[in-house]
Amino acid sequence: MSHYNGNLIVMKFGGSCLQDAKSFNQTMKIIQMYIKESKLIIVTSALKGITDKLINFYKKSCDEATECEYLLENIYNMHKNTIDEIFNENKPEYNDSLDFLDDNIEELSQLGRIVRLLRPSMDIQDIIVSYGEKLSTFIVSQYINSQECGIKSQFISSDEFIITDDNFGRALPLLDETEELFIKNVIPILESDAIDLICITGFYGSTKDKKITTLGRGGTDLTAAIVAYCLKSKYNVKVIYWKDVRGFLNADPRISKKTALLKNISYIEAKELAFFGSKVLHPVCLDVNEKRSIPSEIRTFENPESEEFTTITKEVIRDEKIIKAITSIERLSMVTIESGTMISLPGTVSKLFSLLGNDNINIKFISQSSSENNITFGIDIEDAMKVSFLLRNSDLFGKQWFNIKIDHDISLIAVIGAGMLHTPGIAGKVFTTLGNNNINVRAIAQGSSELNITIIVERKDCRKAVNVLYDAFINQS
Repeated sequence: MSHYNGNLIVMKFGGSCLQDAKSFNQTMKIIQMYIKESKLIIVTSALKGITDKLINFYKKSCDEATECEYLLENIYNMHKNTIDEIFNENKPEYNDSLDFLDDNIEELSQLGRIVRLLRPSMDIQDIIVSYGEKLSTFIVSQYINSQECGIKSQFISSDEFIITDDNFGRALPLLDETEELFIKNVIPILESDAIDLICITGFYGSTKDKKITTLGRGGTDLTAAIVAYCLKSKYNVKVIYWKDVRGFLNADPRISKKTALLKNISYIEAKELAFFGSKVLHPVCLDVNEKRSIPSEIRTFENPESEEFTTITKEVIRDEKIIKAITSIERLSMVTIESGTMISLPGTVSKLFSLLGNDNINIKFISQSSSENNITFGIDIEDAMKVSFLLRNSDLFGKQWFNIKIDHDISLIAVIGAGMLHTPGIAGKVFTTLGNNNINVRAIAQGSSELNITIIVERKDCRKAVNVLYDAFINQS
C-alpha cells in the first residue's frame, strides 16, 4: 500500500485519542494521512482513566475488599462500551475483541485472587496495570482491520520485545538487548506484504526473566522512543506524539499571562523544559530520542494538518531569542542543612544523595555555598515529610551539629535557552529584573552547561516573577 522509501513513522496515541467513536475515527484518518509515504508503528496508551482503575483494583485486592468485583466490572464495561460503539457487530473483529476482553478480565480476576493470597508486591502491580495498554492496543488493531480501507494491522505486546531492568513501577529499557529483538523479530513483520502497520502496547516491557515491568510516568511516550531507537539503523525514522496540546510552550499558560508555541527546539533544551515543570514529554523519552538523533514532533490530535506544532531535533537553533522559555514548578519544598562541621566531614553531599536516593526521593535542584557550611536542595512537596524523617533519624544528619530547615512555601523558576551559553551577563540581567520588581531570590543553581538558571523564590512571588522575566527576555518586541 505505501511507497515508503525507507521511511518509518512511530506514532503515539494517548488515552484522550481513544475516548469514543469520533476519536477512533480521527485516529484512523491520521493513519491514512501518513501510510501512503511511510511504514507505520502505532503505540497506544490505555483508555482514559483505566490505569488509575487498575491501580485501584490492585490496592483493593491487597485489602481483601469487596470493591474488587465492582471495579473489575467497571473496567470490563468501559471496554465493552467502546467495542460496541466503534465496531459493526457483523464484523469478525467485533467478536475477536470481545473474546480478548473476556479472556483478559478473567486473567485479572485470577490475579486479584493471587494478590489476596500473597503479600503485595510491585511486580504483581505491574502485571495488573499492563492490562490497560494490552486491551486498548488490541482494540485499536482490530478497529483498523475492520475498516473498509483495507489497511492490515498486527497487534504486538511489548513485553515480548522491550527488555528492561527490574525497577518495577519505573523500569528503564535495556536498549542493546531490546534492539537485538526488534531487528530479529519486528523488522520481518514490518517488511511482510501481508501487514501494513504494527500496533504495539505502550507503557510496559519485561525483565530478562520475563517479568512484566511498567515504565513509569510518560511510559507510553518512552515506548515510542524505544521503538524508534531500535529501528533507526534500518529505517529513516521519525516519532510523532499526538497530544491534546500543540507542543511545547515557552511558559506555563496557567502562570504566565503570555505564551507562544516553540516550533523548533533542541533535545537539550526540551529536556530542561521537561525536567522543570513541562509535562508534555518525559525527560527519559527525550533522552532516548536524542541518543540516535531521531526527530520528534508533538502535534495536536484535534487538528492533525495544522502547521502549529513543535519539532524537536538534535540541532540547537540559534536565533535572536537568547532565552527560549521560562518554566516553573509552583509547589516545592526547600531543605537547608547547615553546619560549621561540614568542612571537616568529607563526603557529606554523597552521603546525603545516597540517603535520599535509596528512598526514591527526586532532587529538583541543589545549591551549595562555597564555604561548604550549608547545602540547599529542592524536593517535591509530597516528599517533604519523608525527607524530614529520613534526615532527622539518620546517623549523620540527625546529630546535634546539623541544623535542618524545611520551607514549604517556595517555587522554582527555570530560565532556559541554549543561547545563554554564548551570551555574557544573562544571569546578571535576570537578577536585576527580579530585584527591580521587589522579588527576593532565596537560592540559585546553575549547571555547567549554562543552559538554564534555576531561581528559587517565595511562592507568593512565583507568578509575578515568571511574567516579569517573560516580558524582559521573550516578549521584548
